Amino acid sequence: MPAALPAPFARPLARSLVVVGLVGLIGSVDGCLDSSAPGDGGTGTEGPAGVALDGSGRVISITDGDTLRLEVDGQELRVRLIGVDTPEVYPDVECFGPEAEQALAALAPPGSTLGYAYDRDERDQYDRELLYLFASDGTLINYELVAQGYGTAVLFEPNDRYWSDLRAAERAAQSAGLGLWGAC
Repeated sequence: MPAALPAPFARPLARSLVVVGLVGLIGSVDGCLDSSAPGDGGTGTEGPAGVALDGSGRVISITDGDTLRLEVDGQELRVRLIGVDTPEVYPDVECFGPEAEQALAALAPPGSTLGYAYDRDERDQYDRELLYLFASDGTLINYELVAQGYGTAVLFEPNDRYWSDLRAAERAAQSAGLGLWGAC
């Protein structure tokens, strides 16, 4: 049995990715945020369970299981999710790569609005934004990908805000044989 999900992104793992994907059609992160709550140096926007968000953006497209394009204030950002590594789909398809890409598309469907938060390093060596992404229901998408076995937890210091949670989710998914742990 997987370990209980830590706050601020606790929700039953049994929910279907299809249902989670519909969140973008039902409402946006902007409608669920308490903009009166002070942040921790960000925009002053607070997300689920007090998580300080740096802003929100609209998903333009999914690149693979851990990379997407996000429109923020009219600017298109290339985004790499922090703390998760999924199997590749380009140039070669790795085991469970297409499934990971589909999972991210279901959790963050193009057109949906997501909240985002930076950690310490804002960009990687490829000039992609390094972000934690939150669905409007509070789901930490980075965590959910690891918890359901679509990717592995990976630490690229100093970005370690949710590292212990991600690592615990990976161990639980591996023990349960979820996703790539049962298929690859």
